Amino acid sequence: MNLLKNYIDQKFSDELKLIIYLTQEELKSSLQIDLSSVDWGEFLELVVKHRLTSHILKHSTFLAEHIPIPVYEKLIDVRLEHSKKALNFAIHAIRIHQQFKENKIEHCLFKGPLLSLHLYNDIGYRNFKDIDVLVNKADAEKAKEIIEELNFNCIYPKINFSKKQQKVNYSISHHYHFVHSIQKINVELHWNMTNPKSFLGIETNDILINKQNLKVSTYELPYISKIENLVFQAAHGSIHQWYRLFWLKDFSVLLLKSSQEELQSAYELSKKLKLDKSFIQACKLSGLMYNVKELSIFDCNIKSGLLKTPLNSISTTDLGQKGIAGKLKFVFYRLRLKRNFKYYLNLIFRLRTHLTDWEIIRLNDSFFFLYYFLRPFLLVYKFLFKK
Repeated sequence: MNLLKNYIDQKFSDELKLIIYLTQEELKSSLQIDLSSVDWGEFLELVVKHRLTSHILKHSTFLAEHIPIPVYEKLIDVRLEHSKKALNFAIHAIRIHQQFKENKIEHCLFKGPLLSLHLYNDIGYRNFKDIDVLVNKADAEKAKEIIEELNFNCIYPKINFSKKQQKVNYSISHHYHFVHSIQKINVELHWNMTNPKSFLGIETNDILINKQNLKVSTYELPYISKIENLVFQAAHGSIHQWYRLFWLKDFSVLLLKSSQEELQSAYELSKKLKLDKSFIQACKLSGLMYNVKELSIFDCNIKSGLLKTPLNSISTTDLGQKGIAGKLKFVFYRLRLKRNFKYYLNLIFRLRTHLTDWEIIRLNDSFFFLYYFLRPFLLVYKFLFKK
């Protein structure tokens, strides 16, 4: 762990170190950087990138004494703007829930406003970007129609699918994406929680059966169970290399709000799903960044490379944004996260065609097989002309 702390000292900018310091639950230790060296414009950009405004504003005494007034005011503006949006997110989450309930569509919410409520007792505390709702695949098209009737426009996919495209898309994608036509509220309708489905490895119907209820105003909204949420948050953060720190902050808070029995159950489930590397990675990073006490439940360990990769992504950006070389490294990173033959097969299958190919060339279902032959040429075309 000392090697990783040295890595942070060497690789992280003063601005990022200050953000991590200010997002601790309590400012117990002394600040180890010179504030006169901080680029405050860069500091604000990183706060927005990592979505940690609320956590930083909690330490108002320190901010008032040490942070330039315009920077402090900008942080407050960002927080107020999101608080205003959060109310609209809550209203639309309730509307979607009510319509799904009336149409007997089993569903549950995860991430987004309900995670904020669950962790911080404040629906607008964490800086989320959308409402995530999960349904069974058999209900996905009906659920899509209902969301569109609530004045949301589907922006992913951009085209109406044929029957064949719809069937294949279920195996290469995991959600539809909508934006409200007036309020710009984003909704993601999922039939699987991860892409591919085999990465998380939990059946959607099992998640819906195990769901809990969270109270939002006078409404009881369905929400993912605590044990499955622990495993999912670790898996979700790890696959994105934790490049936004608010995922890790959320997970560290979730750890602190969980009993030893719940953590043991989550670890056992992660081992069953072959996601123990993701879970251990999440716990170790939480200890490294947010001083969460290391758990004694682990019966295996992970190599330092699986910790250095997210640290590097946090300090710069994720591998997927680092050109072709970064994308190749990301492939090997994903393969190391979960050793599972079905998961590997799913990753390969997803490469054979994609809905963005169908947007470029429209083929009749009788000629759908041609997409597999056209895939390499369409990838080159998108690389050259679709940036």
